[in-house]
This record gives sequence, structure tokens and C-alpha cells, in this order.
Amino acid sequence: MSEIYLGVDLGGSNLTAAAVTSAGKLLRLKKTTTDSHTGVENTIGKIIGLVRELQSGAGGAKARIRAIGFGVPGVIDCSRGLVKYSPNLPGWKNIPLAQKLRTALKTDIRIDNDANVAALGEQWLGAGKKHGHVVVYTLGTGVGGGIILDNRLVHGACDGAGELGHMTILPDGPRCGCGNRGCLEALASGTAIAREGRLWIKKRPGSKLARLCGGDPRSVTAKKVFEAARSGDPGARDIIRRTGVYLGIAVANVINLLNPELVIIGGGVSQAGEELLRHVRLESQRRVLNDLGRCARIVSAKLGDRAGVFGAARLAMMPKK
Repeated sequence: MSEIYLGVDLGGSNLTAAAVTSAGKLLRLKKTTTDSHTGVENTIGKIIGLVRELQSGAGGAKARIRAIGFGVPGVIDCSRGLVKYSPNLPGWKNIPLAQKLRTALKTDIRIDNDANVAALGEQWLGAGKKHGHVVVYTLGTGVGGGIILDNRLVHGACDGAGELGHMTILPDGPRCGCGNRGCLEALASGTAIAREGRLWIKKRPGSKLARLCGGDPRSVTAKKVFEAARSGDPGARDIIRRTGVYLGIAVANVINLLNPELVIIGGGVSQAGEELLRHVRLESQRRVLNDLGRCARIVSAKLGDRAGVFGAARLAMMPKK
């Protein structure tokens, strides 16, 4: 009989947990709001409650739960299970999350950055299945990433590897939330796409995007930019083209540096689909070394918002460092 592991994806807004077999079969999934504004201890209490609820329904035997993996946004000390800092979770600074959860749940706990965990999920059961050299971009409000080489998640010297969103693309580009200028996150995230959409509406108040947004720049989202682009709005289509170019430059740099088999594009921005990927592929082909470019494919993620829980379950199965 397959062993059972739990995977938990802790986000700023939502908390999702799943019971998964060692063969990757989903047994049960539960989701609730994080309510991070209520404070650290209350949020940890919600996590414990959700996990206990899931444990009691995962085959009816708590003893069969071998370990629990967690994906947490922010800077993580994986070996200590410490959340150093999380911009999406107010008050989460130097929180010994693994220790707190281990004490309450009496189970082996593994913790990693949420983008790393999503990469594990895609490599295990998603677009990266059967590939050992994979780079995953998660494009949402920001840009995250995970790097898997030789079937091993790359952490770096202090668990900081994979910050793909903070690769400088335009030295004098827009200011990023990290303080740098011209980061990929400042150019290709959902936030950046919405910013460019607002500029387009101000320039062309009669555009299709403006009509979709009722003429109100404050209502522009990346999703509406994609919708306007599919309707033929030239400004929206150009925003997607430029986003693809910036991402293509970043992908070419990663291919030249790491020689992956697969680059997977996930997150909400990937909903732009082939229109975005076409520009990513074209730009990366222009810049990548031929042999490395022939080795690497650029594809969309497959697991959607379940990559995190599947990846967290996979994390729970892995040997400790």
C-alpha cells in the first residue's frame, strides 16, 4: 500500500493542503483562507487545524502520514525550518515554523520556499515529468522560480537560489519592489503588465482595453490586458510582445548558464498562453547558444494552482539535507 504524505501551500490569501500517495495520487484536498492579518499565531493555528482535519480523513489512519511538506512565500532557512521573512505574511520574521508544527502535529516537517515547491510539483507530476534538468518560472504578482538539476532542487549557499525574478534585464528599467531597477519582476509580472495597461489606457482612452475597464485605469489587470489582446487591441498585444521579449532574454540567460532540458512557464501570467510563449521562444532563440538552445524546450506549466501542494508533498518524501 502506498505511503501517504501531506502537502501544504501557504499563501498570503489562501491556505491549501492535500493528502497524496507516494505514487502521486491525490486522496483529499482542503482549502481555506489564510487570514494572515490576524497574526502569526492565529495563522499557525489555522494551519494546524487544517492539517488535522486532512489527517483524519486521509485513509482514516494518522499513523500512515509519513511526513508533511510546506511551501511558504519568502526567505526560508530550510535546514532549520525557519521563516526568516515573508512579504506576503505580515509579522512573519524569524518564525521557527517547523518547530512549532512538529510540536503540535508530532510529525516530520519539511519547509521550503513556495516557488521551489511549485517547481518540485511540476517536475514530479506536471510538465517536467521524466525530466531531471528543469527551470520553472512562476509569473504572478511577482516573479519567482525554482531550479532542478540532476533531479535535485538547487538551494545555493544560504537557500537563496532560484530568485529568477530579480535578474536584471534593463539596467535603467522601472524600479522593482526589491529596490533594484530593471528586474524581470518589474517587467514581466502581472503587476508590471497591469502598469503598462494603465499607461496604454491613458494614451488611448478609446482602446478596447479602456472599454473593458470602463475607462478606469485603476481596474486594469493582467487578465484584462490578455482579454483585450485576444480581441485585437494593438496596445495590449504589444504589452504581451514586450513581456515575452523580456522573459525571453531571462530564459536565454538561464539556458546559457544552466543547460536545462526544459523551461516551464507557470503562474497567472502564463494564462496569456501561446501568444506570450511565442515571443519568449523567439527572443530566447536569438540569444541562446545553438547547442544549448536545441537541448531546451520552453513550455507551459500543467498543474496550475495545485503545483504547490503536490510539490510540498514531494518535498515531504525527500531525504533531509
